[in-house]
Parts: sequence; structure tokens; C-alpha cells
Amino acid sequence: GSAMVGALSSMVAAHYGYDKIGVVLGIEIPVLYKFEAGYRYGMHWGNAKYAEKTGEQANVGLLWTYTGTFSDIAKGKAATEAMLAQGAGIIYNVAGPLGIGDLEAITGHLEAKGKSAGPPFMIGVDANQDYLGDGHRVLASMMKRVDFGVYSAIESVVNGTFKGGVQILGPHNGGIAMSGKQDLADFIQFGVNGGAISASDSDSITSNWVGMRDEIPGWIWDAVAELQGQISDGSADVPCGWCPDTIGDIRAKYPD
Repeated sequence: GSAMVGALSSMVAAHYGYDKIGVVLGIEIPVLYKFEAGYRYGMHWGNAKYAEKTGEQANVGLLWTYTGTFSDIAKGKAATEAMLAQGAGIIYNVAGPLGIGDLEAITGHLEAKGKSAGPPFMIGVDANQDYLGDGHRVLASMMKRVDFGVYSAIESVVNGTFKGGVQILGPHNGGIAMSGKQDLADFIQFGVNGGAISASDSDSITSNWVGMRDEIPGWIWDAVAELQGQISDGSADVPCGWCPDTIGDIRAKYPD
């Protein structure tokens, strides 16, 4: 999933004339190395694809930081502000609630330029966050489909096919996905039901989101779908960092 949004980030950044993308991470723990590794791979894949499709070198680089927290929103905002100041066009939130701070920084950056819509954009994480920022500041979300995993496990019990052990879920079987329009609609409805989103705002959020995505060349979305297919069939060798030594090797292979 992080590889897919990494590819999207680098291609979109290059399209809009940015030479940096960023990732704001939480506590430096092994599971977050997986996010960083995938995003690095995706960025390099996207740079190569951009050159292939346009004949121009993207050369988009990576800014990254581990904030050491999953709760201090101010640190997320400060990290994003620093990356925006260094020319980042897209910021990937890999720190849960710190995404609120990421979005605050992006919103402030846009307002200072008299704009309401990105770029720069944020990439959401875990669940669909595209509805945030009025639908035109969060370009996409890397979704971990825990709902799908839980449903599949329960279904296997009901059907008598449950087997113990580890089951790997990915884009090939619905375990992870990059957000789409139906995901946006679902989460807007969740927000309306929970009182977090006004029903009167749902149409404008959707319209803003559609307009934001329509401004991105279609070949970029097709390229992300191509990478998803490569990940699903195993032809894309996305690295997985589980320890400091491993992520160190990955950083060397897919540098900033």
C-alpha cells in the first residue's frame, strides 16, 4: 500500500513541479519501517514511470522524520511545516492522529498563498481520510482493510473452512487498497451518522475530491493501477524493513 501511494506521490509531485515528497512517521518501531520501505520503493518506481511516460526526469526526493509520538499533533504540524519549507509537494501521514497536524500545516501553507485546494497534498493512512480538508487537500489514503480481514476470518468460521496460522492480506485479495470514490462515500456517511460531518457538506466534499483527482493526468492513475497489479502478481519486489539493519540497507538501495 505504501508503495502505491509512494508512486502516486512522486508522479503527482513531479507533475506539479515539486522536487520533494515527505513522510511523517510516529515512533521508530519495526512496523513503521515497512511503511517507510514501501514509500521509498514507490517513489523510485514513480520517478522511473514519470520519465518513461513524459520523457522528462522527475528526480523527486524524500524528506522523512520519525516524530517519536502517535499523539502529539503539534509535532506532526511542525514536521510538515519543515518539509513544506523545503519544497515538499505531498506529505504522507504515518503517525495516526498526527495527520491532523499535517493537515493543519498544509492548510496554513495554502491559506498563506490565498489558496484552499492543494497542492501541496496530504496522503492519509490506515482508513479513508480523503474527506478531511473539505475534500481537496487529501489526495488519497493508504487503507488497511481490517474490516475485510475480520469479515473473512468470521466467514471462514461460519463456512467451516477456518485454518490456524498466518494469512497474508494484500492488494491481491482486498487486504490493502488505495482509496477510491466509494470509500470516500462510505466514510462521509460514517461522519454524518456520527455527527462529525454535516449532511449538507457531503456533496461539496465529494465534488471537491472529484475535481482534485480529475486535475491529475489519467496516465498517473493508470500507472498506480499498474503497480498494484505488479504487487499482486509478485513481479514488483517491494522491500520490507523489519529491523534497523534491514531498513538501513533499504535506505541505501532507495535513497532520499
